[in-house]
Amino acid sequence: MNHQDVVAKLIELVTPFAEGRALVINETTGITSELGLDSLKVMDLVVAVEDEFDISVPINALAEVRTVGDFASLIQKSAG
Repeated sequence: MNHQDVVAKLIELVTPFAEGRALVINETTGITSELGLDSLKVMDLVVAVEDEFDISVPINALAEVRTVGDFASLIQKSAG
């Protein structure tokens, strides 16, 4: 799966968690800054991502994730 496919799937997953806070969600959208996800919602999103991609997301790596694109890159790295 290429980066854009991962971004597209991640946008599908994150949209319900955003609860309409952003009109457009794309690769540069900030997960906490623009979508307003708190730590609990981020963890719920991580669980959804792990289930969807059948991966384990390293929690310590989440500190580096700022945008949807950052998270997509982490997913690709975790998937190997």
